Amino acid sequence: METPFVWTDLSTFDVGKATAFYRQVLGWEFEQGAGGYYNAHLANAPCAGVYEMPAFFQEIRMPSFWMTYISVDDVKAVTARAQKLGGKLEIEENNTKGRIALIRDPAGAGFTCYQGNTLAAGHRPEIAGHWCYSELFVSDLALVQDFYAGLFGWTFQPQADDRYLIHNADGENIGAAQVASGEAKGRKEFWAVYFSVPNVDAALAKVSEAGGRIEGTYPHALGTQGLAYDDQGAAFFLLQSDSFPAVNSFTASSPPTTGNFKWKALAGLTGVYLVVLLEQHWAWGIIFLLWILPDIKRGETYFFQAINHRNNPILFWAIAVTWIALSVLMFFYSS
Repeated sequence: METPFVWTDLSTFDVGKATAFYRQVLGWEFEQGAGGYYNAHLANAPCAGVYEMPAFFQEIRMPSFWMTYISVDDVKAVTARAQKLGGKLEIEENNTKGRIALIRDPAGAGFTCYQGNTLAAGHRPEIAGHWCYSELFVSDLALVQDFYAGLFGWTFQPQADDRYLIHNADGENIGAAQVASGEAKGRKEFWAVYFSVPNVDAALAKVSEAGGRIEGTYPHALGTQGLAYDDQGAAFFLLQSDSFPAVNSFTASSPPTTGNFKWKALAGLTGVYLVVLLEQHWAWGIIFLLWILPDIKRGETYFFQAINHRNNPILFWAIAVTWIALSVLMFFYSS
């Protein structure tokens, strides 16, 4: 099953403070892209974006917020349908990543529809610190149930704890909605983002150390959740769950330091120098294979930009086959 939730990003006031906060709390590394948009990576996988809040939102005193992106085939068609169903269009534009539209449902919860093939965080709960889940928080499901049914064909299946599993038109579970009082969720309706952690308490301690605010921990159908706010007021959840595969890589109790030893990169760079100096051109074939084989296993490579197998299968395999062919040529010409 492929989830329609493909990306999440943070609209914030001070990008420098935000990147420092999430680097400390979740172990993210950042790469600046076009237009001042920062892409967060973790365990060699893209996981989120961070950018400065648009002037329009700053003028209306919008607080810093996390946004959930939903993949669609035709943004304009979805936007027109959303408005007929009682939704509100706030932003529609083309940018370097594709075509987007920020829509608010009839209760006021905002989400972004995305048409393109660049954004692909998906859900990676097996990587600690990665975006793993999005859930709709609403005070009254009746306000939005027909909206999402008409817009995406979703249905809501009631559970025992005021939660509703969201099913797509094929009957597959793709997410959930939580009916919550204003006391529990605040005055606004919203799509909440969750990040996977091996230990909620340890992760929340990092939030506090980084200058954020802890709201508390609560039971969740998947495990234990902790609600926190970063140092600029953006809300997010940390989720500890036995339902996820064993969480590995970064751990919230032992965040990576900026000076950790990158022995693989150093060994690879040393190998390149040796190949050039000793003129052992056959070794390029080994280097090319060591470069591309992990990317094939992971389902994502990088050639001037990130190429994900799920979203760009033809281009992904064209790049992979090219590197493999170059490897074979290096062996052939050196023999």
